Amino acid sequence: MNRIPIACRIMFLAFAMLGISACSSSFSPTRPAPEGQLGIMGPGPNFNLDAPPKDWIISTDNSSGRKALSTLTLQGIPALQLESTNTVTVAVRQVDAMLLATPYLSWSWNLSDHGQGIHPTRLVVGFQGGAGENDATKSLGGGLPNHDRALALIWGDTMLRRGTLNLPTAERPTEAPLYTVRGGRENTRRWWLETVDLAQLYAQAWPGDNFKQVRITFIGIAAAPKMPPVQGRVSGILLSH
Repeated sequence: MNRIPIACRIMFLAFAMLGISACSSSFSPTRPAPEGQLGIMGPGPNFNLDAPPKDWIISTDNSSGRKALSTLTLQGIPALQLESTNTVTVAVRQVDAMLLATPYLSWSWNLSDHGQGIHPTRLVVGFQGGAGENDATKSLGGGLPNHDRALALIWGDTMLRRGTLNLPTAERPTEAPLYTVRGGRENTRRWWLETVDLAQLYAQAWPGDNFKQVRITFIGIAAAPKMPPVQGRVSGILLSH
């Protein structure tokens, strides 16, 4: 699979073990270039979290004096770092891309050992257009860009979970599916390059949808609450065909 004012009221949406909150924005979403690629999050050399691009939505809590979301260079790679806190941290970029035209999502990540369970750091993707007007999971809310489907890409505590797609249960039908991209404590603290086929994952999660109508409306990073804090670093998130 390897190929190459921001504060707001906390509102939770069911992202399966992750509540996501953010302030909505009226800025136009970013679209892929004619060649079919869209750089989502770098960070680039001039990137400033204190004045992020207008198509970003960020919600974080730095009241403890530690920055939940920051930038750093690790092993020569510039990255965004998320450090877990008592609350949710989320940073997404509003986009407008046809799923079937730009299905491949690539990124690099380096995560600290988090113990048992799912690492709090994950990528999140929102979709709209394929679910139909009467679908029960439409409109997850929470101040994020418009979407009727959402997917979380996660890191597990064992390599055996790699490639597993966990779907919502009957008791919690509106939770987002969780796809384990990689896992295992022996694979922490080093950089990994990942690529997933979002169209394939979408078809597995929602086989009855109209795939030709699906658009990607946001892509970003998030950290679920976890204490004591653990870190996740993400770099070079790219959408391509």
